[in-house]
Amino acid sequence: MKSIILCCLCVFPILLNAQKSSRKQANISKTSEIVCKTNFDGRVTDGSIEALIEAIQQGASVRVGWQLDFDNDNNPDLEHWIDANFITILNGHVFNQIDVIYQQAPKKEIPQVKIMPSNTMWTGVIGTNGKLIHRYVLEDIGAIEDPEMIERIMKRGEVKETMVATMWAVKR
Repeated sequence: MKSIILCCLCVFPILLNAQKSSRKQANISKTSEIVCKTNFDGRVTDGSIEALIEAIQQGASVRVGWQLDFDNDNNPDLEHWIDANFITILNGHVFNQIDVIYQQAPKKEIPQVKIMPSNTMWTGVIGTNGKLIHRYVLEDIGAIEDPEMIERIMKRGEVKETMVATMWAVKR
């Protein structure tokens, strides 16, 4: 009898936790829906930009995700997600300015994302056209005397364009 009670005491919390986890997953999928996806060429592969625009104009909160393909094999190597806080609708496309973040570096082989030991930051604008227009926000270089170092740092601050796959999710 003690073993049955002990077994129930051990199994019941596990089952209860599994049930809570299952309910939580169901709630997540009910509150957020991907309404538009683009591939690495900027073409819509799922949903529509029109549905995204309609949701935005009705006041829905949006999250945007984007995938990077470092080795150009059309398979994502890294994926980022953020809340869309500054949205622009222009000529049938949606753009979001990405909040400034501290520089980080992905280490695929570990896997780990490291924060860099500097004050260099990064920002960008991402669109449903698949373009990520981005740049580093440079730390103060006034104290650096090496002209080659200054040139390298300034080059990092140039605006760049990268094609990414995007996912646009609407919180319902």
